[in-house]
Amino acid sequence: YTWTEVRGEDLYISITLPSLEVGTVGGGTRLPTQREALSIMGVYGSGNPPGYNAKKFAEIIAATVLAGELNLLTALANKELGKAHKKLGRGMVLK
Repeated sequence: YTWTEVRGEDLYISITLPSLEVGTVGGGTRLPTQREALSIMGVYGSGNPPGYNAKKFAEIIAATVLAGELNLLTALANKELGKAHKKLGRGMVLK
């Protein structure tokens, strides 16, 4: 969930992802494209200490989700969400 709170003149925003499961070792991480993506982010393998890369990967995912939530909240506050969907053709049925 997303939490927002006014603190003085600042806005505090946080997210909670209670069931985020990530993997940086084994399974599909050995496939070339997946391995390359994890390597670009610096999280391929277990890390040192073991588990460090998985934690770092989870933090990257959380930061990305938080950025998306901030974007959404900004669009809602500026009453631009509907305009953006209309401009970008969201909800249009393709024939």
